[in-house]
Order: sequence, then structure tokens, then C-alpha cells
Amino acid sequence: MRKIEVICYDQQSQSIEFTFKKYKIPFHSELTMSENEKLIRYTGICPDALANALTNELNKIIDTRTKDLYVTSFAIEATLSDYLTNYIKELESKVVKVKKKKLIEEYDSIIDPNVKFNKNLLFMIVIAAGVAVVGLFANNASLVIGAMLISPLLGPISAFSFNTAVGKTDKMFKSLISGLILLVSVIGTGALLTTIALQFSDLSITNEILSRTEMSPVFLGVAIALGFAGGIAMSTNIPGILVGVAIAAALVPPATVAGIGIALLDFNIFSSALTLTGANIIGLVLGMMIIFFIGGVSPRKFYEKEKAQNHMIVTIIVFIGLSILLGFLLLKPQY
Repeated sequence: MRKIEVICYDQQSQSIEFTFKKYKIPFHSELTMSENEKLIRYTGICPDALANALTNELNKIIDTRTKDLYVTSFAIEATLSDYLTNYIKELESKVVKVKKKKLIEEYDSIIDPNVKFNKNLLFMIVIAAGVAVVGLFANNASLVIGAMLISPLLGPISAFSFNTAVGKTDKMFKSLISGLILLVSVIGTGALLTTIALQFSDLSITNEILSRTEMSPVFLGVAIALGFAGGIAMSTNIPGILVGVAIAAALVPPATVAGIGIALLDFNIFSSALTLTGANIIGLVLGMMIIFFIGGVSPRKFYEKEKAQNHMIVTIIVFIGLSILLGFLLLKPQY
């Protein structure tokens, strides 16, 4: 059980009461004062299965930018109420499927650690790129897969997609910068290690390297599908790390090959691998944003929704434009 408390203005009271009644939640109200303003406090007891949906709807009604208005939800240890006990049994017996959407704050706990640039992530990505270089030149698929396992590139991509969906401009650009730094680090590490290795031996172009220069529009579709998987993992209780491994597979190897192309002064390898990396990133972002859109991930507040919608529209248009451009590049004749 959860106790839901709402502080609102008198003119919002009818909407608040309608929402409590809609969910069949028992509640009571009382008048209170804040400075010279009359307010109403509503308190209700809600089954856990309905708590998130009820809280989301209540947050849409009141403008919490005002210091005196808020919604709180907290667990209670016990409730003696035959009505609530019977109500929970009724929900369970009818197998009522309540659409339990995550609160924006629940996403934040997953997303926020990936917004700002983190030196630990840089350390991990350099190791991943180093393992990838060895695996690519050794033509060893197991080592390449090992590089995928320690890649943290999914974090900034998911953070960028989510913060675009909810209109958080500052966090959106921070995650974009973080992702670019990590991506450049992969390419730079690939180029540096290859340059060093060339001083000691002749390096041959292996099948593992060539496979990351093969381009097809199908790869963009695969990346979008992986973006769907990433979005679903974040929106549900599926362990995100399992999907993250699959998604990382689409990024680290081709980005590393782009670095190898720089070291070998081979523009075809560099451009093909970089184009493939770009297609994968664009597909991942589009896939996640589509899932967030379908799942109704957006700000609760009316004054934030328009801003978030504008962010979403502009970003989707830009990424679709980039997809079309990449499509032409992927379809260009190969010589």
C-alpha cells in the first residue's frame, strides 16, 4: 500500500477528486493555508499496483513549479481497511492488467549516471578498443566479442535519446558530448595502437576487419531494431545489461576499424567503417526514441510537453535526414 498526498488550489479540486474516484481510491480532504493562499490537502491510500499510474495522473493536474503545490507518494507498513483488502482481491481475481508506466524519476536513476562525461567510462572504452584492435588483427571473433562486453557506449546514447524525449536540453547536450568523447576515444585508440604495432611488424587486413567495412542499408535496420531492444529494456524490468551487450556489438568494432584505417592511411577502410558506425548510432537513437514515444515517455507537466515535443520533432527530422544521407552512401557502388 502507498499513501498519496496532494496539495492543490481550490480550482483544481474537482480534477483531483475525479482522479481518485476514477481509480476507486478512498481519500479525504482538508483545508489548509500557505501564507495568504487557501489550499486543499488530499490524502488517499492506494494499492501498489495502481500507485504509479495514479501519481502520474495527479502530477498532470497541478503545476508543481509553485512552491506550495506538490504530490507525495510513500509506502506504509500496514493498512486496516476491509474495503482496500477486498479491492486488491478484486483486482487480482479479475487479473486486471494495470498499465504500470515508470515514473520519470525512475528513468532518471538509470539515465543520470550516463549524462556527464566520466573518466571511468573513458578508461573502460580505451580497454574495449584495445581488446578490439588485438581481436581484429588476430582475426579472433572471441576477442572482438570480449571488447563488446566492456563497452559503455550504450549509456550516453540512451541518455541522449531519453533526455530528448523529455525535453531536457542541458542533459541532452551533455550526453551528446560524453558520447562523442567516448567515440573519438575508440577511434583514437584504434589508430594509436595500430601505429605502434606497425613499427614492430607488418599487419595484414583480416576478415574481421573487412567485415566492418561492408556496408548495407540492412545494417541501419538492424541498429533500429537494437534501439527498440534498448528502449524496451529501460522501460521494463528486463536487465538492461543483457541488451546493452548486443547493442555495444554494433559500435565498438567498426569505430575501432575506422581508427585502424587512419593508421594505415587507407581512406576506404576509414570512411566505410565510420559510415557504418554512424549508421548504427543513428539507428540506435531512432529506435530508442520510437519506443519512448510509443511508451508515452514524456514530461508530466503541460508546460514541459510542448518543449519536449519540439525537441523530439527536430531530432527525428535531423536523424531521418542523416539516415537518408547514409542510405545514399551505403548504396554507392563499391570498387
